[in-house]
Amino acid sequence: MRLLSLFFSVIVARVIGIPTRKLADCNVCKSDACREIGEAIRRGIDGSSDPCINFYNYGCGSWPAHDPIPPSELQWSTDDKYSLRISRRAKGLLEGKSKYDDLPFIKKLKQYYRSCMDEDAIERQGLTPIMTLIDANGGWPIIMGKASTGLKNFTWQEIDNTYNQLFAGSSFFNIKYETNEEDATRHILTISIDNSVLSGLLWDELEEEDESSLDPNLYLDTMIYIIKAFAKHKKVKIDSISMSEEIKKLYTFEANFENITELSEQEVLKGLDMNETKMTISELQEYYDLAKPQNLTAKINWLQTIQFIFKNVNVSINSSEPVIVYNKELLHKLAHLLDDTSPRVLVNFIQWNLVNAFIPFLNKNMRDIDFELKYKAYNVTEQEPRWKTCIDYITLSDALSYLYIKRYNVTNNIKAAIKMMEEIKTEMKEHILHSEWADNSTKKFIIAKLDNLILQVGYPEWYNNQTALNERYEGLLVGENYFKNALSMLIYEKERFFKKFREPVDRYEWTNHPLIKNPFYDYTNNRISIPVAEILYPYFTLGMPLAVNYGAIGMVFGHEIAHSFDSDGMQYDKFGNKHSWHNEKTTEAFDKKVKCFVDQYNNFILNTTDEDEEPIQINGLLTKDENIADNVGLAVAFAAFQKRLVTAELQLKLPGLKNVTDEQLFFLSFVNSWCTASRDVYEKYYVNTDSHTLPKFRTIGSVANMASFSNVFNCPVNSPMNRKSKCSL
Repeated sequence: MRLLSLFFSVIVARVIGIPTRKLADCNVCKSDACREIGEAIRRGIDGSSDPCINFYNYGCGSWPAHDPIPPSELQWSTDDKYSLRISRRAKGLLEGKSKYDDLPFIKKLKQYYRSCMDEDAIERQGLTPIMTLIDANGGWPIIMGKASTGLKNFTWQEIDNTYNQLFAGSSFFNIKYETNEEDATRHILTISIDNSVLSGLLWDELEEEDESSLDPNLYLDTMIYIIKAFAKHKKVKIDSISMSEEIKKLYTFEANFENITELSEQEVLKGLDMNETKMTISELQEYYDLAKPQNLTAKINWLQTIQFIFKNVNVSINSSEPVIVYNKELLHKLAHLLDDTSPRVLVNFIQWNLVNAFIPFLNKNMRDIDFELKYKAYNVTEQEPRWKTCIDYITLSDALSYLYIKRYNVTNNIKAAIKMMEEIKTEMKEHILHSEWADNSTKKFIIAKLDNLILQVGYPEWYNNQTALNERYEGLLVGENYFKNALSMLIYEKERFFKKFREPVDRYEWTNHPLIKNPFYDYTNNRISIPVAEILYPYFTLGMPLAVNYGAIGMVFGHEIAHSFDSDGMQYDKFGNKHSWHNEKTTEAFDKKVKCFVDQYNNFILNTTDEDEEPIQINGLLTKDENIADNVGLAVAFAAFQKRLVTAELQLKLPGLKNVTDEQLFFLSFVNSWCTASRDVYEKYYVNTDSHTLPKFRTIGSVANMASFSNVFNCPVNSPMNRKSKCSL
């Protein structure tokens, strides 16, 4: 079938059996956007593959050849490619000096970016900015040797509380608040035992590497290098044997802490990672004390610890305050670990976490360490451009998003996207009403959720109010020192967040970055957020054939709506309150449907390029909710698309795809939006940890359950993409 000498359209027609059409009857779209999308779809297609055998290989088989992974990346996808376009546009908006008529918050944004780009200033400052912070909070014993006196004045609890107060940065637990599931109009405090807030780059890199292939000394060597660099900065000479012993103790403690907080795969699959216990702070203290901590290192005053976080935001907390504790058994494990650890090691651990987290904001020598770790672990051979790093680490997201949408008008895109979402939501209702697993009361319950669903598309409405935007960053100080700016922003955002604790839950509040492609469904608010980045060219383009937009973004809309009644979504009512599902018969039918998806995806195998490695089985249980949302989302998006075609005018053809039917173009646009090339080590990490299946399996898993797909591509019964026993919900 490798008839490379033929024109592309002939190849496509021969491979997928496209009905013959008179090209004279086709109106071809001649816009630049249509040319680019048409070329992107054609460049992804591998004409030697059969769409009925593996649709992903057919639609994306040529992607790695035409869009190889950049030397600085772990993977390269359609998302990554077009997100880079947004970043480049943002770069153009931020470069240059502030104008006299720039609004105050825009001046702060541009100054923040300039401070990040001023590498000469960052080099001159070296490690001084972070060392000043460390010295003000007890110092770092490991680089002070016998000269260490800080511990006489600071306990680890005091240092940790200070960092928690400044930027919610504890090294041992994550204290925040969420929507109260029993009353979705109010917030409730939550506590989990982990150091995710200050985990930083390095330990994350370690975790992402496959344990069997990771050099066990890689992280330890990195730790030694950093600590020696800080000792050199302090001009302190430390006996190498003593330092090695201290570093080993630090490394051992960090590994032990990770061990007590990390649940096994089976525990995660059983949902134990979301095991919640509601108690008051006084009850939390009583439970923790049941571990009978003997040493001062294990003593934690929980009321004082929580009060510290709210110290600067005028919120009163007492011992009767309710909290949700995740996996409360970890409290006792933590107490025992602290009991067996010296104060010196604990302070070393806290300061190490601080350094680890702030590496991106330090000098080149420190930033190179992250790159070296990536190079050794993943064979990443280049660092990304400095401007890209600065764009990624800009935390004034509302200011940057405002600047972007002011320059690139997206109003019509938002209107069209909302219309499409409403169409897909209507189709979802039809899907539910005709479902066989749900009884009438369950159908009414889901329909009520869909009727009450909040659809957020684009960006917050208050972006249209310049006064509100100025107030958003009022009081934030931004100067020429990049480290101080980053720290100032963290403190500012932390205080802004915790000030809202007593305020009623705002179901309409935006909580994500409009310029980052991350659509999501919020169970506790029954709300879908679709950032403007999701509806920009090329994913959603006005004047494009309907098939392109519905195929590329319609499935995403349907996917998020479907989360409202997946395994987790069914536990919440239309307002986001926790809902008990008592219908045993319907529950049994639902579970049977879910099991079909679990079994289907369990049969997918990830083959690696290393012949000595065993293939990896995809975890259908871990990914079940996302897989269900994919399948339902694609089905309703296609149904909505078909209805739209009935009333739409004659559809234009994309250049080079004249023989492709509207329905085939829908699926080609869909698969093209998931084209991805990944490094082996990243894929292995991904399949073991992520609740989403790899793109290749997301696409073939979904189309294999769609009779419509098989009809469109004339797939024989029982061919891989036309499963005899299809899963549905």
